[in-house]
Amino acid sequence: MDQQNDLAEPGMGHNLRFVSLDVDGRVVLDANIFREYLGEEIAGLVARKAELLGSVSRVPATIADDETSRKVADLVKLIAACIKNAEADRVARKEPFLEGGRVIDGVFRGITEPLTRAKTDVERRLTLYQREVAEAERHRREEVARAERAEAERLAREAAEAEAAAQTEADVDEAISADALAQQRGADAVAAQRAAEAKPAELSRQRSDFGAVASLRRFWDMEGLDRDTIDLNTLRPFLPLDALEKAVRSFIRSGGRELRGVRIFENTATSVR
Repeated sequence: MDQQNDLAEPGMGHNLRFVSLDVDGRVVLDANIFREYLGEEIAGLVARKAELLGSVSRVPATIADDETSRKVADLVKLIAACIKNAEADRVARKEPFLEGGRVIDGVFRGITEPLTRAKTDVERRLTLYQREVAEAERHRREEVARAERAEAERLAREAAEAEAAAQTEADVDEAISADALAQQRGADAVAAQRAAEAKPAELSRQRSDFGAVASLRRFWDMEGLDRDTIDLNTLRPFLPLDALEKAVRSFIRSGGRELRGVRIFENTATSVR
């Protein structure tokens, strides 16, 4: 018997008919078969749910007397018991799968975590090197830009001197040519300065023999968070509502009863035991 059939037709004491192997030999779960299997296993709970919901449908929209109130309280208790039983059954049935998931996570963490630490370490080293590369390239480009500016200024002075000293038509033509050359060099100096102000990614970009491209990316970072002095008013638009609600409820549990921006009030709700 092959491995597929071994899984599809397990021996006594096992019920794995909803498990099979895919074309790559990996264990997979047939959701439809598994759902059908669960339906058979919890048929009693499903029937009890239907029975209780039927009782709920007969509860009057408004409870007007003590006898009805007592019956409804009993119904609530029965529903709570069914929910508790269903949750306990769910947890028990799910635990083997969770344990399998934990085993899988642990095995794969044994692969990914050391690799992640190694990746972080070599990326740190690469970052330090690329910062040096980018700084050196920026200095080189700044030197080029300074040289271009100096040459443009020299040519501009010579063009101005030639224009001032021009006596003949040929002298004028020569002065015009000198001025055009000075303007072009000035444009080259501007381009060189822009190149020196390039982003770190452009200054550090390198491509490996296998196609990997490494470059610095620029981003804003933070450190030294102090919850006692941080400016919460500035952060207000960026705080998610659920985080604010959690903070307010913690404030209430600690005894807080007055807080600007929210109404804190005493409430009541039925508790059936």
